[in-house]
Amino acid sequence: MSQILIRWSSAFAVLTAALSCASLAIADDMVSFATGGYARGLRTVDEMHKIDTDGDGTVSHDEFIAYETKVFDMMDKNHAASLGPQEFLGK
Repeated sequence: MSQILIRWSSAFAVLTAALSCASLAIADDMVSFATGGYARGLRTVDEMHKIDTDGDGTVSHDEFIAYETKVFDMMDKNHAASLGPQEFLGK
C-alpha cells in the first residue's frame, strides 16, 4: 500500500512540476509580447498623444482600453467580434 502511495506522490510531483514550467513559459510569452515589438510600437510620443484623448499628458487605463478597442474594431473587417488569422495578421 505504501509503495502505491509513493508512486502516486511521485507522479503528482512530476505533474505539478510540469504544470509549473508550462505556466512559467506562458508567463514568459506574455512578458515577451507585452515588452516586445507590439509594445515598443506603442511607446512613441505620437502614439501617446493619440491615446491621451483628454490631453492631460498621461494615458489612463480607460484611454488605453478605448484605443485598443478602436484598433480591434479596425482589424475586425467582417465585424464578427473575433479576429481570424487573416484579420489578425493584416492579410
